[in-house]
Amino acid sequence: MTVGSDFEREYPGARRLATECYANLVRTGDLLIGLHNREAAEEHRLSATAKLALAVIEGAGEPLEPGTIAERLLITSGSMTSMLDTLEKRGLIVRMPHPDDRRKLLVDVTPDGAAIVDALLPSLHQRERVVIEQALTGAEQRALLELLAKVQQAALAESERPVTRPAPRVRRA
Repeated sequence: MTVGSDFEREYPGARRLATECYANLVRTGDLLIGLHNREAAEEHRLSATAKLALAVIEGAGEPLEPGTIAERLLITSGSMTSMLDTLEKRGLIVRMPHPDDRRKLLVDVTPDGAAIVDALLPSLHQRERVVIEQALTGAEQRALLELLAKVQQAALAESERPVTRPAPRVRRA
């Protein structure tokens, strides 16, 4: 993705190159996640969130509280309840009473749910290898990790600063 040559005039305080980098990082992430989500949807009729939930529950190695799953997936409790209802109806998870607190439930993956995770994750990780190795050498992969770490650190630092309002946009005539 590229932006127009008058971008910096239209958006005072912006930099064309920085916006192109930012937009292309986001687009690349969307494309990569889309590859994973496509297989989960086509082969297993799982939404992106349901796929992640199964992986989180199965990966924990023990039943989890719905709130814990929601925290790990960064979703609301309402969304979590609806998704767990769907997974339970499909026989991929089971809800059970919490042994120490009658007000709580635990969620565990069923053998059918674990079988999906066992089939899906190796395929996803193989696709990651194929895509990355087609695009980058080993040295380039290591350099990319270093660059991404720098971008992540800058994003974390920016998230701690108050939002500032730069000069207003200059609309084209």
